[in-house]
Amino acid sequence: MTGRFTVLASGSSGNAALLEAGGFGLLIDCGLHPKVLTARLAEISLTWNAIHAVILTHTHSDHWKDLTLADLRSRKIPLWAHPAHFDFLARSSTSFEALHRAGLTCAYQTNHPHDFAPGLVVRPIRVSHDSDPTFGFRIDGFDRDTLAWSVGYASDLGCSSPELIETFAGVDVLALEYNHDLKLERASARPRFLVDRVLGDYGHLSNDQAAELTRAIATRSGDGFPGHLVQLHLSRDCNRQELASASGRAALALLNPQSEIITARQDVVAKSIALARRPNAAERTQARSNLAAVVTATPRRTVQPRLPGFDG
Repeated sequence: MTGRFTVLASGSSGNAALLEAGGFGLLIDCGLHPKVLTARLAEISLTWNAIHAVILTHTHSDHWKDLTLADLRSRKIPLWAHPAHFDFLARSSTSFEALHRAGLTCAYQTNHPHDFAPGLVVRPIRVSHDSDPTFGFRIDGFDRDTLAWSVGYASDLGCSSPELIETFAGVDVLALEYNHDLKLERASARPRFLVDRVLGDYGHLSNDQAAELTRAIATRSGDGFPGHLVQLHLSRDCNRQELASASGRAALALLNPQSEIITARQDVVAKSIALARRPNAAERTQARSNLAAVVTATPRRTVQPRLPGFDG
């Protein structure tokens, strides 16, 4: 199975990424206005017809838009989310009820592999963030029973975990938050409570933390993985593309110096990554039932849907 992975937007003003595989399009988060999302799809020569499902990471307001949920209803596109996300959307969205009544809501479960299309399996893993619950995803593409390629996606998290490293081991594409530079964050004019939030275990990864996690995943993966590192959710105020890129490059310098690093942005579509069967795919085959089950121990936190004045 071949495919393509493209980050359409990443940052505190709106997030969306598209994974195409075998004619099926999975949109990860829908935090853009429908008109903006239409324009971003056009930049990669696609329309809404390329989207067959949307999956939600969490309910912070930069990861979903009410008007976009209304568009999903009109286009008959199902929304996948955790049951707790649906509880929140039922209270907060004027468009969700119509989407739910139309039978277009599907619940995923923590650490459970879900078949989205023939050969396309998504496993949600819970991560540490102050929107409870928040998830990353391992997405596997299979040729029959052979694992052809994998994508690991985690856009918002305050710290790593052994479970996340294990789940993302061996992915071809690692899409991971590189939110802030520690010195820029501490020297910023942001209120102290916002700085403390970002730096806490339920906030966002610094470049150094993300590099350490990247290195741990690459070490666990073996030679040649990941082939691509996509850096997500850079802060406009407290990070720079060159700083994030240098951190990612240093993390992979000894393990996989040929890995391509793509730093996603808020205002433009990132470079698309082709997903194709690796030459050694047969050696990486795992029966779906034997994919490592992961249980996170993330404590529950109160959902914070909006963070006024905060650029993540």
